Amino acid sequence: MATEFASIFYSFVTLLAMVNPIEAAGAFASLTVDRSSAERSRIAMRATLVAAFILLAFGIIGDALLAALGISIQAFKIAGGLLLLRVGFNMVFAQQTDSETADRAKAPAHATNDPSVFPLAIPIISGPGALTAIVAIFGKSHSDPWLSYAAILLVTVAVFALTYAAMLGSGLLSRFLGKTGIEAISRVVGIVVAAIAIQLIINGIGELTRGVIH
Repeated sequence: MATEFASIFYSFVTLLAMVNPIEAAGAFASLTVDRSSAERSRIAMRATLVAAFILLAFGIIGDALLAALGISIQAFKIAGGLLLLRVGFNMVFAQQTDSETADRAKAPAHATNDPSVFPLAIPIISGPGALTAIVAIFGKSHSDPWLSYAAILLVTVAVFALTYAAMLGSGLLSRFLGKTGIEAISRVVGIVVAAIAIQLIINGIGELTRGVIH
């Protein structure tokens, strides 16, 4: 029981760090600055539902897709871990995350009337980091697969509920935390992302090593 709870908590923290509701809220605020409350609510809901669908679909078909490409889940974990490690470093040192988010928020605002699918749902909410994380989460071995799938679904719903709430409260969140507070939270999240990335690499190498030995 304790092991299952730890696995669920790990999945929640991993997915929360990858989706990063604070970053999503900042991008949402920039993209919907001239919208009415009703429009903002519709955009936030649509973006949340589309992003959740993309993430869950990729998690479910991820193994089959990797198998079709001849890529092992262990190799994917290592590659994903290296990618996430770079993302974590960028978040901690603010090298690209802030500028990329700003560019994504500004550029499409003039190109489309509805930013809910692009760029909000993808790549801001369900970006490469989140897609890598969900495949790794689905790829973990469990004693009861159906129970684990139900737990992953609940974790995903919880994370996207927080993301939806953060987008709706983006104005209040920005005023409460301020730019400094948001940057501080982003850096803490970056450290968590880097630690998760290292663990993914260690797990992938460990599983490959055990496979070679056996």
